[in-house]
Amino acid sequence: MIKTPRGKDGKDNTIPVDIAKKMTAAFRESQKADKGTFTEATWFPAQQIKQLAEKVAKFDGDGVRIYFGRYTDEIIDAINKLGYGDQIPHTYANMNTTLFVVTKVIDNKPRTDYFVDKVSQGHHDKIAMKKLSSSPSPTDPDDRGNLCPTDCDDDSELM
Repeated sequence: MIKTPRGKDGKDNTIPVDIAKKMTAAFRESQKADKGTFTEATWFPAQQIKQLAEKVAKFDGDGVRIYFGRYTDEIIDAINKLGYGDQIPHTYANMNTTLFVVTKVIDNKPRTDYFVDKVSQGHHDKIAMKKLSSSPSPTDPDDRGNLCPTDCDDDSELM
């Protein structure tokens, strides 16, 4: 339950680069590992961002929740066996990633994670446990960005 929900609509929620630098430095410090051995950033193509925005609109969402996840060899193997989407390189094992989930008002409760059970389209479940299939559910979390290290902008002020 959100104890102090933010009331703004998400506009003008940018932060200055100098604060972003401190935030990314704090994240790197929390990793307690040598540079290049943890996820420093994730890049998503514009088309994927557009599709996420379209998904929010299609399902009358009120926003997107970003979860922080981690790849393991077992998880990478499972994703790569799905039969759709980009393959995850095994070099991503033990690296962090982000998962984007559409949220919407359900039962008068805003910001509820929205998942569609493929069997009963339109019904929401708290992560419906379903067998891996050859096609994604329309509200499955978005992932599969390009991780840094590997795909980095080493000249960025945030690195």
